[in-house]
Amino acid sequence: MDSLWLIVGLGNPGRRYNKTWHNLGRMGIDVLAKRHRIALRRRRFGGITGEGRIADQRVLLLQPDTYMNRSGESLIRAMSFYKIPNERIIVLYDDYDIPLSRIRIRETGSAGTHNGMKSIIDHLKDHRFWRVRIGIGPRPAGDTVTFVLDKIGRNAERIVAESLEDAADATELILRGEHQVAQERFNKKSPQDDGDNREKTDDRDSPKVMTGTVQCSADASGQSAEGDEGEPC
Repeated sequence: MDSLWLIVGLGNPGRRYNKTWHNLGRMGIDVLAKRHRIALRRRRFGGITGEGRIADQRVLLLQPDTYMNRSGESLIRAMSFYKIPNERIIVLYDDYDIPLSRIRIRETGSAGTHNGMKSIIDHLKDHRFWRVRIGIGPRPAGDTVTFVLDKIGRNAERIVAESLEDAADATELILRGEHQVAQERFNKKSPQDDGDNREKTDDRDSPKVMTGTVQCSADASGQSAEGDEGEPC
C-alpha cells in the first residue's frame, strides 16, 4: 500500500468562527475535499477527517477541533497513528505578513506569530514540513486578535475564494512532487509584498478595531479560540 500524506487546515471550530480570517486553512481543506470528492465526516484525532486520493496519492485531510492554540495536539495524534513522516505533512494556514490574494509555499521555517504553527512545531520538535501560507495582509495597525477573528467581508470574498483555489493547486503540486513548480508559481514577490507597506487594498473591508479585552467563546473543556499575539482570547 502506498504511503499516506497528512494535510491539515488550521482554524477554530464552531459556527462563531465560520468564514473568519483565521480559518482560511480550514477552508482550504473544504476546497480540497469538494474538488476531490472526499467526505469530511469522521471525528477522530481531535478533529474532523476524510480519506481519499489527490494527485494519485493517498491523503488524510484533517481539520483540528482543538482550537488554534492547540493545533499540534490533533496533528501529532494523526501523525503518530499512521506513522507519517514530516516530509509527508502539509499545513494550510492564514498569514497576515503576506498580502491578501497571495500565497507562499515553504518546506521549513519558523512559526512567526502564528499560534497554531507554534503548537505544531512544539509537538513535532521540528521545523521541516510543508506549509501553504494564505495571505490575509496587510497587518492592521489596531488589535490583531480582533482582526484575525473578524468575519471576512463581502468585498474580499472573491479574492479569498481565488486564494483558496491557489492553495489547493499548490497542495496538489506538492503531492505530485512538483514543489519547485509550486514555489516558482506562487512565491514570486509582488509590489505589495514590501514589509513596510501597510496600505489597505480596495478589495477588502477595513478590519473592525476594538479596544480592551476580546471575548471569545470556550468549549466544555475550557479551551478557547486564540488570536496570533498576546494572551488567548
